[in-house]
Amino acid sequence: MKRRLFFCLFVLPSFSWAQLNFSEHIAPIIYNKCTSCHRAGEIGPMPFTNYNEVAAYGSMISFTTQTRVMPPWQPDKSYSSLLDERGLTQQEIDDIASWVNNGMPQGNPTLEPPLPNFPTGSQLGQPDMTLHMSEQYEHLGNNQDMYRVFVLPVNIPADKTVKAIEFRPGNKKIVHHAILALDTTGQGRVRDQNDPGYGYTSFSGFGFNPTEDTWYGWAPGTTPRYYPTNIGKRLYRNADVLVQMHYAPYPVNEKDSSSVNIFFDNNNQVTRHEIIAPISPLNLTNGPFVIPANTVKSFKGRLRVPADVSLVSVFPHMHLLGQSWKIYAVRPGNDTVNLISIPEWDFNWQGFYHFPRLVKLPANTWIYAEATFDNTTNNPYNPNDPPINVSWGESTRDEMYLTYVSFVPYQAGDEDIVLSQPGELAIQRMKTKMYPVYPNPASGEVQLGYMLAEQGDVKIELLDINGKRVKYLLEGRRYLPGQHQLSFGTEGLSGGLYLIQLQTGSQTIQQKLIVH
Repeated sequence: MKRRLFFCLFVLPSFSWAQLNFSEHIAPIIYNKCTSCHRAGEIGPMPFTNYNEVAAYGSMISFTTQTRVMPPWQPDKSYSSLLDERGLTQQEIDDIASWVNNGMPQGNPTLEPPLPNFPTGSQLGQPDMTLHMSEQYEHLGNNQDMYRVFVLPVNIPADKTVKAIEFRPGNKKIVHHAILALDTTGQGRVRDQNDPGYGYTSFSGFGFNPTEDTWYGWAPGTTPRYYPTNIGKRLYRNADVLVQMHYAPYPVNEKDSSSVNIFFDNNNQVTRHEIIAPISPLNLTNGPFVIPANTVKSFKGRLRVPADVSLVSVFPHMHLLGQSWKIYAVRPGNDTVNLISIPEWDFNWQGFYHFPRLVKLPANTWIYAEATFDNTTNNPYNPNDPPINVSWGESTRDEMYLTYVSFVPYQAGDEDIVLSQPGELAIQRMKTKMYPVYPNPASGEVQLGYMLAEQGDVKIELLDINGKRVKYLLEGRRYLPGQHQLSFGTEGLSGGLYLIQLQTGSQTIQQKLIVH
């Protein structure tokens, strides 16, 4: 019996290996799952845009995919679903390993698929405004952290509503993460003027309380995206955008000039503005936040929701002692909602994690954030050898317990609006579509959501069952790519079956609606 099993295991893989080549089997995996980051100007340290580039790192690709280090995705998919989930199927991992073990044959180059049409520069299209650092900042190569704040004047004639923000790091060698704030007080400018050189040093926030102290955040792995449906952020005409840049320790001097792309709500769709709240050591139920040397210690904090809200995203943050996160909500009545679990924290990959649907949390819900830290010699990333007592601090050698939750005031029907399916919104795979209308059947107001793959004129009509127009729901207006939403009433319509028809460019999409 053992001999037969060994024979089968030996013969079948060697047969499948002979069928695998780069052009037909491996290129589709790499181009769709890896090249978005591994190409010129993006975060991947080496490009994977053709056979020679991939084959040169074949063994490394096989190892990192088998160990699931790549593509990087730390949250536990069995705990909750999130947008932009990255990962390979087991079959894809096995195919890469088999191809590498069989000598990485190229196959017929004419059968290789073309590269996806990746955006250059901005990942979201043409921004309405780009704020640039006015000078290059030189980060000293002394292997020390630097937190430097740069003041970027807005200079717009009137307040604006923003549909998307995209931070573009200038030098990925040293830019570890960035926190953006809005300042209408002018205090940021004063601090800049009083600090020699470009910008000012601040290892604790921005050094004062700006108008909005967590306007946006970026860390490696953050996927830029438009805010969902009718949600956005404010940008004031007399504001400065403050960028607190964390420059990581580096052995030689390096210069950086980063920028911020801003996309406005040009069609006046936004009716709700995002709010961001922190869960920090001030919220701990088992503080103070001190991690003694040679211990593994867990902390638990909580935040009470004072009114009905719809949760949009969550952003957990810790440093090198961090081991895991588990964040969940407990509604009144002890109904638990899993938000995110990161069982193996990786300091190099973090960011805002968005939910496929808005998550309704009624008033008096508690949001809990549990985090574990390993301050022992068993932690290979422990920056202190031997371990020392560690508490809160901005330096990488210090530690943080911090989770940002973003939400908007709740509106009826929020929990029934599907924003997207997990993993669906990678820019190269975005498709124009209509989401299911709600409610259906309908006897009052109807909510209609849709996605645009690219900017274009949109016309939406309500048709009767014979295809005759009953009325325009939206007539020839231009919209940016991303998610959009409109509502309309069924008052005055006879009961029966109708068609909702969306037209943009050469595409026509229809959906049925039953009116009582």
